[in-house]
Amino acid sequence: MFILKGGELTMYDLKTVQTAQKLVLHDSLHTYKVKNSRSNIAGQVMETPTKKGAIALFSSKDSMQKAHGVVITSFEALDAIADRMTHWTPNTFSWLGYTQNRSSVRGHREANLAQINTLVVDIDFADAQERDAREQEVLGAVTVADLFIPTMILRTTKGFHIYYVFDQPMFLRKTRGQFPVLKAAQKMSSFVRQWIQKRVAGVDVGCNNFGIFRIPRQDNLVFFDAHMLVQVSALMKWSQYYAAQVPVTKPDKRQVISLAPDEGRQVDQAWFKALLKVTTVKSGQGLARHNTVLTLALAMYQSKISQQRARDVLDVFNSNLHDPLADREVVQCVRDAYSGNYRGAALSYVQGLLDQWVPNFSGKVVAGIGWHKFAKPRAERQYSHAHEWRNDVLALINRMGGSAASVAMSTRQIQAELGISPASLNRVMKQLQATSQLKRVQRGNQPTLLTTVTMLFKSAMVSRQAQSKAWTGYLTTLMPTVSKNVYEPTVGTLTEIQAVSGDSEPPWGMETRRRTG
Repeated sequence: MFILKGGELTMYDLKTVQTAQKLVLHDSLHTYKVKNSRSNIAGQVMETPTKKGAIALFSSKDSMQKAHGVVITSFEALDAIADRMTHWTPNTFSWLGYTQNRSSVRGHREANLAQINTLVVDIDFADAQERDAREQEVLGAVTVADLFIPTMILRTTKGFHIYYVFDQPMFLRKTRGQFPVLKAAQKMSSFVRQWIQKRVAGVDVGCNNFGIFRIPRQDNLVFFDAHMLVQVSALMKWSQYYAAQVPVTKPDKRQVISLAPDEGRQVDQAWFKALLKVTTVKSGQGLARHNTVLTLALAMYQSKISQQRARDVLDVFNSNLHDPLADREVVQCVRDAYSGNYRGAALSYVQGLLDQWVPNFSGKVVAGIGWHKFAKPRAERQYSHAHEWRNDVLALINRMGGSAASVAMSTRQIQAELGISPASLNRVMKQLQATSQLKRVQRGNQPTLLTTVTMLFKSAMVSRQAQSKAWTGYLTTLMPTVSKNVYEPTVGTLTEIQAVSGDSEPPWGMETRRRTG
């Protein structure tokens, strides 16, 4: 359904948007407000027995960066204020509260997560024009491995937030001081981002896996299908397969490398020294000041530098920045790095920070201690691996299909395009069909119709957008006032929003620290 709201044509009505929000949260909030509920008590339905938690919402990007938000624990409160919010925490926390000065939300850290409901991939471009120009490229890249379709896509000011909602939440439990479920989810999130990043530029690989993202609203929801949930078990299996198939990033041209004694410590490596000299690291999400300081702290932890020494070094680094972090944030980064939850700086973050802040870096980035054998590049091998042929076939079919739901292609065409033998192609096609990545429809003497998950998804999106544009054009002829609305809404003050939410005391009231269970 298309709704005209504030002069802008929206693709989804309010009820659908609320359905999308509830689908993400997986029954992890109370149905009604704990206090000041407007629902008739006699008509209230019984709560489900599952554990309830809390989420945070923010009225603007600036508020989000300052952690000036609203804590809610019920769907009633969410419905009351969601249309005035721009960001939220789609993964549910065990509790959330406010800081001592009662101005900021606290508790939204990974160790406090109660459950992981969704993976979100943040894709950012230079501006809105580039975002619009590359939309089809994005749509072709977000069906991960032609297996996992996004549940919804949100358009942001300069890009997209891609939501992959789980069929069931991943509940966090602490085991021997660790969170194995969290680590597994982090790996899955990292692999999904890596897969998409290889196909479209702009993926923010450095942003918090389970942090703050855009909230679905009528003015930003461009795709939603409640049936497109990601099976956690299937994503785990694919992640294991992906980890085994994708070679470790090769730091130089040698086939095999070993580490010299001084390379065992990350602080002795060239990348650490290069990052330590940077003074231009800026604020913001992703690979910004916080991640840079944390990565340097993790390197010092891995190198067995004392925690106090790490603080001293990072205090100097931070003071040299043109736009330094608050001292308390540096202290928190060091504390997190030395918590024992990490082994050292991750290679993917190090490489991302170097690309962002030291683009001319020419030194060697080493993954860790020990020997690492790397597979030869494909160009240097006589034979291709099976997974490489599968990727080639899918890429070819998706490219030839464009935005159509299917494409007519013969096996001879595919062989000619890829240079693959008939026996290998037959084997690859059977493997792709067995994993539901490819569907073939025989048509007698005519070329076989081929379709993939990516093609079906792009076709559905193009069809939906065409309907939207046609309807917009029709409305414009009747109502010349139809125009594009500004993305950021006019929001009420934090006082007004807190009053409407009704779940938590406002920041200037008595501090509340909710524990649910």
